[in-house]
Amino acid sequence: MNFFIRLAIFFYVFVITLVGVTALLVLAHAVDFNQYLSLLKFIYVDGKAGMLTAVVIAAIMLTSLVLARIIFGRQQQERLIHFENPLGRVTISLAAIEDLIRRVVVHTPQIKEIRPTIASTKNGLDVDMRLVLRSDVNIPEMTAELQSIIKRKIQDVIGADEQVNISVHVVKIATDALRKGRSNDEDDAPGLGSVPFHGYRA
Repeated sequence: MNFFIRLAIFFYVFVITLVGVTALLVLAHAVDFNQYLSLLKFIYVDGKAGMLTAVVIAAIMLTSLVLARIIFGRQQQERLIHFENPLGRVTISLAAIEDLIRRVVVHTPQIKEIRPTIASTKNGLDVDMRLVLRSDVNIPEMTAELQSIIKRKIQDVIGADEQVNISVHVVKIATDALRKGRSNDEDDAPGLGSVPFHGYRA
């Protein structure tokens, strides 16, 4: 896990825990409410105590904003891949590649549903695919061929040098049969073995 994400988690957990414990102590009468009010009054009346408290609160708020900005920025960066062309930088949204994967397998009758998620790491692209399959499927053969097709398609789009790691998770095997009454074209729809590697048309 990224250092800044760990730091942010620790910071938010610490602040929330501190506020929660304080509130619970007051509600459980473990702290004299009059003393609590006296402390607040002292901070309000005493200029130095009030200034110190204001600085601490401002520091906590500033730290929270900085960490949130860092985390959000890194998440946005992780959702993009980029490469340099002679005329400038080109960026590709990982959401666009996820949509491409859905389109590649949309007419594959063995797959009822696919939910791809892509993350850009220092080792290349990590593709995590969650599948809902139909009951009449040879899972080892189908998933191996699916991985090969998706890997080739992604490399065709973003460059053959990009390392692509594909994980497949079969989350459900549907028991319903293929829909009856489909047209002849649908009945003759090719399986994964017939899906071309090139020339996809939306």
